[in-house]
Formats: sequence, C-alpha cells, structure tokens
Amino acid sequence: MFISRVPWGLDLCEELGVEGFLISPSTSSAYVLINGELRKLPEALLLGVPTKMLPLLRSRIVSPLGVLRAGLDRIRPDDWPGDDESVGGLIRRRMGDQIADRLVDPLIGSISAGDTDHLDVALAAPQLETASRRHRSLVTGLKEQARNSPENTKPLFLSFENGMSHLIHVLVKALGDADIRTNTRVTQVRNDGEGLRIVTNEATIESDVVILATPAHQAATLLSGCPSASNRLSSIEHASVALVTMGLRRSDIGHPLDGSGVLVPRTEGLLATAISWGSSKWPHWADDEHVVLRVSAGRAGDTRALALDDDALVEALLTEIGQILDIDGSLIEWRVSRWIDAFPQYAPGHDRLVSAVERDLRSELPGVFLTGAGYRGLGVPACIRQGGECAHTALDYLNSI
Repeated sequence: MFISRVPWGLDLCEELGVEGFLISPSTSSAYVLINGELRKLPEALLLGVPTKMLPLLRSRIVSPLGVLRAGLDRIRPDDWPGDDESVGGLIRRRMGDQIADRLVDPLIGSISAGDTDHLDVALAAPQLETASRRHRSLVTGLKEQARNSPENTKPLFLSFENGMSHLIHVLVKALGDADIRTNTRVTQVRNDGEGLRIVTNEATIESDVVILATPAHQAATLLSGCPSASNRLSSIEHASVALVTMGLRRSDIGHPLDGSGVLVPRTEGLLATAISWGSSKWPHWADDEHVVLRVSAGRAGDTRALALDDDALVEALLTEIGQILDIDGSLIEWRVSRWIDAFPQYAPGHDRLVSAVERDLRSELPGVFLTGAGYRGLGVPACIRQGGECAHTALDYLNSI
C-alpha cells in the first residue's frame, strides 16, 4: 500500500500502465486505544494534529485539560528552539503531551516503527515543520497547507488486489533483457585502483557505477573499505517489527470491526502496536464468515517481540487483542513475518549525516551512490523518488568520466 498525496508512486504506475489495477481500502476510519478502551479518531486530523477542538473533546482521547492545552497553540508565541527538532518536540511545545502521546506518536511513529521524540521532523513529517515555520500557530499553518493543496480526488491509500509485489513483477518485466541476479550475495564494494569491484559469492564484477539500495547497516558492511562512510552509516539506528496475520471466524469477534483498525500508543504498555482489520479494508481477503487481522509488534525502544518465538508471540498478541476486540474463539490459521532492523530511525540531524556519507563516497569511492528508505524518505513513493534522482546522478557521473 502507498500514499497517493505525493506523485511518485502514481507516476510510476502510470508509466508502467498498471494504474487501472489500483484499488483502495474500503474504509478509512480508525480507533486508538486509550486506557484500555477504544476511541474513534476525531475528524479534522492532519498528521495526527487536531485542527478542530470540539471533535477532539467529544472523542475523549485526551482530557478536557489536554484539549485546552492543544488550543493554546493558537495564542502561544513562536517558541521554535532554532535547531534540529524532533516530531515529538514540536508537538509537545505547541500542542501538549497528550496530543503527542495519544495521537501524533501512534500515527506518525507507526510509519517508521519509531519514537517521535527521536525522529527528525524535517524528514519524518516535513509538512509539520513547514507549517510550524510558516506560522506561529501549527494548526493555522496546517490549515493553510490543506487549503492551498491541489484538489486530489483519488483515495489516500492505494494498492493492488494481489499485493504490492504486482508492481515489482511488472517493473522487472519492463526491464527487458537487463541482467538481474537474484539469490546472489554481495559481500563488499571496493575500488582496487583500477575501478569499482562488486564482490559476490559467485564472482567479482567490474563496474563503473554502483548504486546501493540496501538498508544503511548493510551498506555499512559492504563499504567497509571506506571506514568514514561505513562508520557513519553504522550509526543509523533501526527498529524491528513482527507482523502476525491471523484468520478467525467472524462469529468469534464481538467488535463490529467498523473501520480500518486500532492504533496502540506506547503509553498503553502493550506488546501490540497496531491492529489492522485487513478484511474490512480489503474485502476480497475473506468471505462473510471469516476475518483477517494483522497485528504489529515492536518499535524503537521496544524489542520484546524479538525475544519471543513465533508460538509465544502469537499467543501473547491473541490474548491482548482478544480483550480489545472481545474475541471468544481460537485462530483458524496464522503467519508470522519478521522485519529485523528494517525501519531506519531518522534522528535529528539525519540529513546532515547522509550528506556527510555522500561526501565521503565522492572522495574515497567515486561512482558509488546510495538510495532507499534509510536515507531521505520512507515509504514507497519516497523510495521511487530517490531511486529516480539517484539514477540521474549516476548517469551524470558516467557522462563525466
């Protein structure tokens, strides 16, 4: 699934001729768990920031004092600290702790399995930074952005009926006779004085240009011959997530599943971080008598899921969501997918760190370039954008040598 409010994902789909196969979730409303109880997300949220106080008050997600604190954003003076700021830092100073902990962190943090108190706002939520710098009031800035944004009639999220792998298969087919080597392990990228060499488990490949689209920690290993770049890349922290897909009988679940799912703030202390009602969002996943749920566990600062084997993880999560959704029955089937060190954490100053790595490579390993989620943007569209920009940079380099 990818977001449609930025163009790069849709542009690639149109270029490949697959835009006609895109589908969108059947529901968009969601819940958040507060003190063990489900609360519907209020209307007029922009990146988790409430732009209307009355719906926020009615939602009972934050206390009346929390609503008053959020409303102070309209009258508080500009208190920008003047340096790198985290998402959480911005929200706490403008809207208060309850908005940060109960709305923004569960929403924005879930994208990168991150802790918004340690995510660079300029990279993790650039719309928030722009709004906060353009106006004293964060809410006023966000409303102005919404008014000035071109009208977009497409659904917010898009995917393919048989999953996002469809895009990959079509893209590979479009490459024609390109030499694609799967199941080939690369161990090092180096310059032996005569040019770049890609060392694999099968052979050493000579190349004028190498583009690494791996996670930062893997790029650090491959670039061990360039210690300065490797050390910087190694400093980028990553979070791990386990995703448990569960099949259940609809009659065993008391909750109506009227929405897309549940966000679980870290302040709840649960192992689960989110519950996606997969077959409510994508009706073709199950028939009327069954449902598919997808439960996430693990995020920055919480590695409990890593310590549990699959059986123990499923049992623990089923116990938690059973209480939340009133489940009285056993699983028909389940599957665990683990994404180890797969979610880069953009700490404040991350962009400068990546720029320093790129300078190191230009100096010590010219012709080596980086792209992907570990560097300048999370999500499918951002990775597509970076890939295109990196390809143009590599072509410019080839034309210069």
